Amino acid sequence: MTDVLPFIIAGLTVGSVYALAGSGLVLTFKTSGIFNFGHGALATVGVYVFYFMYVEEQLPLALCLSVSVLGVGVVLGLLMERLARSLATVPVGLQVAATVGLVLVVQAGARLTFGSAPLFFPRYLPVGTVEVAGVLVTYEQLVPMAVALLATLALAVFFRWSRLGVAMRGVVDDPTLLAMTGTSPIAVRRVAWIVGSIFVCLSGVLLAPTVNLDSMVLTLLVMQSFGAAAIGRFSNIPLTYAGGLGIGVVAALITRYVSGTSDYFAGLSQSFPFIVLLLALMVTPRSKLVDRRMTLARPLQVWRAPGRVQAVGAAAVLVVLATGPLWFGARLSSFTVALSYVVLFLSLGMLVKSSNQVSLAHVGFAATGCVAFSVVRVEWGLPWIVSLVLAALITIPIGALIALPAIRLSGIHLALATFAFGLILEVMFYNSELMFGPSTAGLPMPRPEAFGLDTDLGYYYLVLAVVAACTLFLVLLQRTRLGRLLRGLGESPVALETSGASVRITKLIVFCLSSGMAAVAGALYGSTFTNVGGLSFQSFSSLILLVLLLLMPGSAPWYAVIGAFALVVLPTYLPGGETAHHVLTLVFGLSIVASALQQGRHPRLPSWLTGFLDRLGGRSVQPWSEFDAIEAATSPDENASPARSRGVAEPGGIGLEVRGLKVRFGGHLAVDDVSLEAPTGRITGLIGPNGAGKTTTFNACSGLLRPTAGQIRLKGADVSSRPPAARARLGLGRTFQRMQLFDSMTVAENVSLGREAELAGGNFLSQLFSKPGDRALLEEATRDAMRLCGVNQLAHAKAGDLSTGQRRLVELARALAGSFDVLLLDEPSSGLDRVETETFGRVLQRVVRERGTAILLVEHDMSLVMDICEYIYVLDFGELVFEGTPAEVSASAVVRAAYLGADEIESTSPPAPAVEGARS
Repeated sequence: MTDVLPFIIAGLTVGSVYALAGSGLVLTFKTSGIFNFGHGALATVGVYVFYFMYVEEQLPLALCLSVSVLGVGVVLGLLMERLARSLATVPVGLQVAATVGLVLVVQAGARLTFGSAPLFFPRYLPVGTVEVAGVLVTYEQLVPMAVALLATLALAVFFRWSRLGVAMRGVVDDPTLLAMTGTSPIAVRRVAWIVGSIFVCLSGVLLAPTVNLDSMVLTLLVMQSFGAAAIGRFSNIPLTYAGGLGIGVVAALITRYVSGTSDYFAGLSQSFPFIVLLLALMVTPRSKLVDRRMTLARPLQVWRAPGRVQAVGAAAVLVVLATGPLWFGARLSSFTVALSYVVLFLSLGMLVKSSNQVSLAHVGFAATGCVAFSVVRVEWGLPWIVSLVLAALITIPIGALIALPAIRLSGIHLALATFAFGLILEVMFYNSELMFGPSTAGLPMPRPEAFGLDTDLGYYYLVLAVVAACTLFLVLLQRTRLGRLLRGLGESPVALETSGASVRITKLIVFCLSSGMAAVAGALYGSTFTNVGGLSFQSFSSLILLVLLLLMPGSAPWYAVIGAFALVVLPTYLPGGETAHHVLTLVFGLSIVASALQQGRHPRLPSWLTGFLDRLGGRSVQPWSEFDAIEAATSPDENASPARSRGVAEPGGIGLEVRGLKVRFGGHLAVDDVSLEAPTGRITGLIGPNGAGKTTTFNACSGLLRPTAGQIRLKGADVSSRPPAARARLGLGRTFQRMQLFDSMTVAENVSLGREAELAGGNFLSQLFSKPGDRALLEEATRDAMRLCGVNQLAHAKAGDLSTGQRRLVELARALAGSFDVLLLDEPSSGLDRVETETFGRVLQRVVRERGTAILLVEHDMSLVMDICEYIYVLDFGELVFEGTPAEVSASAVVRAAYLGADEIESTSPPAPAVEGARS
């Protein structure tokens, strides 16, 4: 025992610091919803302030600790709260990039101020030992344990008994309700950020004496607290504390028993916190990790030059690069590296820019491709181009492996999973024989020998050709079905899934393609130097790639070209050597933080220039080339046939049946024992006040929420356990209270995707390729649905530019373009004026009459409900309190008193004798 106890004590010491930092991270994440990847950077600031005061200025210890922990913690907390407020409404990728930008700012600032060499951090804690079970324990080990324990207990008491602690819990559940009590949610979050920043500054100061003072090392050490936060499910502080202790002890025992036994276990102790992070994300129930908000922040729309203009621009850039060796001079290798980074940026943009998925393991994919290329080329002796292709194919299964958590995760949790994978790959495998090996010489990366391609000039032109091919592939991909699915996934995955496409399959495909392209970039990069080692593929570089990707303006491939040359070539033209590199890093970090404060907006081109380029590219004549121009109309075409469905259903047939539905959120029962029917050939109403449970019922019916109890049947089949896409392919379509449109797409593209998502379905091949007859089917379904809803005159307009009423009609048209037998319409007339609402009602009646569709309608416009619904269900506080015909609902005293009001009922429908139907 005396042999093991020293390792346990050392593990408890380090684990206490992880617990302290993790508790601060959980606190800020719980109250703001922003996960701070720059958590370690905050600790680094506190440590450098302490070093400056205590070592360089030789100020009293108490003053140094007070300023570096409390003072710095308060200032950083105030700044972080302001940043977090801006990040609350931006896409997850920008949230991650902005907090990573803090790391770049701190690292560059520290190296500009204190130099790049690690600094010796003095031991300042009391000297002495105490004996525990025959083992001497130093005060330097006891103090971090005691401080972390006391701080965690104090925080638990604060949450349990203080008014502000209760308010912090309330700001997570319902900030609007908290504001109504007179407590400002902003003030509550500000306090949370201050406390969290103090905790992490304290953890940094406690951890610093055990390592040399280096901004990168300290940042990564504090990042190991992410594993403790994952054990606490990013919400439970006591569990986070226990997780930090457990991680520290197990990592120390690994050092005692496992490390050094083989190359593969050499980095196990260091990577263990990230293994815990990845495993915790894999096993935590999906309901605990998925953001329940139906409307998430989406990437901002950017103006895109017409295809003709982009083609001319691409040709011009290609000519410049082809003639570049005449004036590159000694920088030829830098330009070759920049070209390989173009491919890497394109592969990352496929995820982040196109599909709104965040990957922080992309440099790891490039490293895998580099190793695979070396093995195939050197050991197998295959030709260069074959080796390049095989390197991509070998890496694709790695991308599929990462896609496994991507399938069940989203948002920040996906970013964390990929971040953990990249670090595990670097720490555990880079120096093993499986990858680059322990030798500093690295792996041989031979160039092709024919046609002079082994020279620097010849290889540059070879890389340029590969980059051109990859760019063309990506541009063509955007015009395919998969490209449209990726855009839909990036802008509204909920709409895509409820239209019939399996977003899980789409995520898997895009991760595989992206990892394969990253592997190509890694092989191209490695062959530039003919020998390459693991230091060229540090996992932290993946975070820098994300920052630059989101800083760069334009669409593919322009952001990749600009980003690659800014990262690789620009520093070679700046004077100052290493100092210039640090200044550039500082600029990148500050720029992404400023961009986040501006909601991710980039400077726009002048309107006169974009208008000129649009006309030059022919956009004003034919802005969308997928279908023939659709003639303008100002109202629905009464002579147009409704878009074809699976066939006309018999009126009164089985449509949607709900039996004993219950939905519980924590301790709140949102829907309680609701049963209803929506038969074919009928419009059925579902009404009730706000908060009655109507939308929750819809989400349970369409598969977006898992019911606590009850059964959902669609055309007689039990679909209670089926995902949303499967229900859609069985004939269940819907619209949303908070509209779900693909804002960067045109109206016609939006409507078309309502049918194409169903055709894509849940099959790999059907998502990758369309059948010969699909184009004609999509044209017909899109044209008919737009005519039916009166939006054909808007065919070429972007959905994001439309008014609320127009967007409602476009969303309905998308649902009508699909072959749905049952439609769930959630407040579809919201935003329409009276005339538009009456026309809208006639459209629904015509769809039911000619298709036999079953419609379940949630609507607050009681005139519309009473005019078009044949049967109505009434909800209140999640319970079904009445059901009947419009006349019976109008005459019901329960409905009249509780929901509609006497004046409202009398103005919409004449009274009729009440029937028994009220429920308690």
